[in-house]
Amino acid sequence: MVTEARALVIGNYKGRYSTVQAFRGAGFRVSETVECVGGLKQIIEQAPSIVILSQGKTLDQTRRMVRATRCLTSAPIVVVGNDNGQCRQEALQAGADAYLSRGMERGAFLAYIHAVLSKN
Repeated sequence: MVTEARALVIGNYKGRYSTVQAFRGAGFRVSETVECVGGLKQIIEQAPSIVILSQGKTLDQTRRMVRATRCLTSAPIVVVGNDNGQCRQEALQAGADAYLSRGMERGAFLAYIHAVLSKN
């Protein structure tokens, strides 16, 4: 039985609509929430194939959200942010599988997502 790929997008950031549309265009069933707690609940209920997190307002917020997400799922976690080197490092050390820049071209974004998914 083939299961449908599911993406969960958590956070409110510029370019979020494009992220959601890119996943839908690639055949993913997409759930989204702007609230971190709501996102954690959806991880438990929906078991997504991949989780996209918006970079938090602080390094600590990003780190805590990645760690909480990692505790709930083994699915790839991708943080989308402002390409801040320190935040990229913190997110990856906390358990994210990738850190992508906001505004990344749609084709490159999807190619990166498929590469992350193929490793799992």
